[in-house]
Amino acid sequence: METYFITVSKYLFIFLMAFYTWECFSALRTRNSYKNSGIFQRQNGVIFLTYLLGMTLVFFNQKETDPINVIILAGGQLCFLIIVLGIFPVLYPNINKMILSNMCMLLAIGFIILARLDFEGSIKQFLIVSVVSLLSLFVMGIGLICMVLAIGVVSRGAKLDLEVGGFAFQPSEFVKILFVLFLAGFLSKRHDFKAIVISAVLAGAHVMVLVASTDLGSALIFFMIYLFMLYVASGQIRYIFLGFAGFSVAAVVAYHLFGHVRERVELWADPWNSTLIGAGQVKASLFAIAKGGLTGEGLYKGNPTHIPLVKKDFIIAGISEEFGGVFAILIILVCLSCFIAFLVVAMRQVSLFNKLICVGLGIQYATQVVLTVGGAIKMIPLTGVTLPLVSSGGSSILSTLILFAIIQGLAIVGVNNEAIINARKEKGRVKKAKKQQYKSIEHTQELPRFK
Repeated sequence: METYFITVSKYLFIFLMAFYTWECFSALRTRNSYKNSGIFQRQNGVIFLTYLLGMTLVFFNQKETDPINVIILAGGQLCFLIIVLGIFPVLYPNINKMILSNMCMLLAIGFIILARLDFEGSIKQFLIVSVVSLLSLFVMGIGLICMVLAIGVVSRGAKLDLEVGGFAFQPSEFVKILFVLFLAGFLSKRHDFKAIVISAVLAGAHVMVLVASTDLGSALIFFMIYLFMLYVASGQIRYIFLGFAGFSVAAVVAYHLFGHVRERVELWADPWNSTLIGAGQVKASLFAIAKGGLTGEGLYKGNPTHIPLVKKDFIIAGISEEFGGVFAILIILVCLSCFIAFLVVAMRQVSLFNKLICVGLGIQYATQVVLTVGGAIKMIPLTGVTLPLVSSGGSSILSTLILFAIIQGLAIVGVNNEAIINARKEKGRVKKAKKQQYKSIEHTQELPRFK
């Protein structure tokens, strides 16, 4: 009976996720608020069904955990989803509901897979998610990542973390957001050649510090953020081509200067014959994806815990093994719909500063998704970044929630701007119509005759 339920559930997961993904792109196509409200309600229903199905499987299969603890965690997470999906749209009527739904769907999937992989770790992750709105974070930018270079804790061959009171966090996760805000403020004021040179030097300083500390994933994200924000600010496509040409040269230089970079490239080129430690991670990831196939083994029927770093860098491999390749592709499509929604919010901004923030944060999010998935499937070398909102990691989840909160704030501003612009257009049309009517009446009136 248990095996039958798990087998049926894996197809239900795929069906629910496929329906949810279809609704995501349906919401992008329509501007009708009534239709979007219906889509939002259907998506909410799918989120709750997916979460309840997943946590039911966790309840019956988590042998090492007290069932009461599973019920308590599930109850707390359900309350969280109800509050976010039910109360936030009431408090903020102009909030982007599709982005809100996508955030909760990805969080729900993360809650399920982390409860399956590491129940204690999933509790910690949920606590961070719950209190994120109460946290106030102050980051000193490049100075903080310079501290990492000097006193950082070495993690998998890279200096990524600072450790304070036993809690390790990655400053670069939060510096990315500050970097976007800085560039938006700088490039919105001026984007002549002198300003471009200054911004390039400052951006290069961030990237070089990260490369020196071998945090290659964050370095690449910083580079992509700068390149596309510069393009949006200047409107010059040549900067994209020049940027990628410079990146190619810098990649070759980094390959010869840093042994850590050479290892990543060797692992990517031929993990099967490599004796490096990371080769086992790549091979385990590829085997798990192949084993899962299209429909997956079923929750608790695979062995995702055999994949090194499955809770972080290789979470998509663990999902592919038990939920299936189709489900994993649908997650990627939901992430893509998030990115498109970010760009839609950007297009509704009147201020160039706001527009640049949306684009920068959108590129940050999209690049991180591509790097995580690409590394797990051996499309690109490993970069050591997590899948936003799904992978385990306090710094990652916190910075991503801040990113989504900023986008939502700008979405509200964009809706208000659109309403003001439409009101002005309507006022102009009315004024023009009255003027034309007055001219028409004046033209048809008979002129007085004088004897």
